[in-house]
Amino acid sequence: MLVLVVSSCASPLPPHSPTVWGLSYAALEVPAGTLAPLSAVAGWNTVRIEAGHVNTRMVAHEVTHIWQQRHLAVPVAFLGAPCGWQPEWNCSALEAHADAVGAAAVRAGCSPGDFGWPGWEATACTIPDPLEVHP
Repeated sequence: MLVLVVSSCASPLPPHSPTVWGLSYAALEVPAGTLAPLSAVAGWNTVRIEAGHVNTRMVAHEVTHIWQQRHLAVPVAFLGAPCGWQPEWNCSALEAHADAVGAAAVRAGCSPGDFGWPGWEATACTIPDPLEVHP
């Protein structure tokens, strides 16, 4: 008899979690000021965005971090690339890539609902592929 045990460090996701790029995540809007000095964070399959800061650019940016974490990747073109919205102290290739995906999602006319964010309508936009976005 062969027994296979699979373990994961990730937290279990709620049953109706949003899915983008084939990846599910938990979407949480948290009280304003709780993530200071940032207004949004992503990690452990969860995106947290402070109330008043949920918008397409922010949701796409944070969901891109979930994509980066799951794939353990960031496109090479973003090494040394400038960030679009990050303060200099927080700019890295990961942030530059996430900023670029956020900007591409805005240009595509997407809404937070296209990324599965609760309470927002989807527009059926073409969500940018993180591998096809360039600095």
